[in-house]
Amino acid sequence: AQYPLTVNGIDFVSKVDTNGSMYKQIAVLPQGIFDSMNKGAILQIIGDPSELTYDELVLELERINEGASQAVIELA
Repeated sequence: AQYPLTVNGIDFVSKVDTNGSMYKQIAVLPQGIFDSMNKGAILQIIGDPSELTYDELVLELERINEGASQAVIELA
């Protein structure tokens, strides 16, 4: 499943494995909660993405997604 989101003008997509246990939990969240969680995580871990270059964003997302098995955040 793909969940698009925008943080400070930068478009991202959160990709979740629909066969994983995480998806079942996300699917029952009230509308907007998962989006808010992703936005908060991006701001907390990366900071303001609009202040980074494309290459810096790609490197940060690779670092964040390293070892992920059920969900990743990518540039849209």
